[in-house]
Amino acid sequence: MTSTNHLEYLCPQCGHVNGIAQEEIKDMYQEQYAACANCHSQLELVPACGIGDQINLVVSVATPDLPPR
Repeated sequence: MTSTNHLEYLCPQCGHVNGIAQEEIKDMYQEQYAACANCHSQLELVPACGIGDQINLVVSVATPDLPPR
């Protein structure tokens, strides 16, 4: 996709800037889980194709009652 190897995203809970290495992106359009480095909220990340071969990360707070896939 893109030539950078580090992607940044905001925590929707506290607004902290988190990062993920591009190599950690497993499957496009599949949920992945991470914890915010600041507030430790469980986050759901969905990588999606963006404009110009960029990767967009759709980030939301993970539903606590569903087990991670």
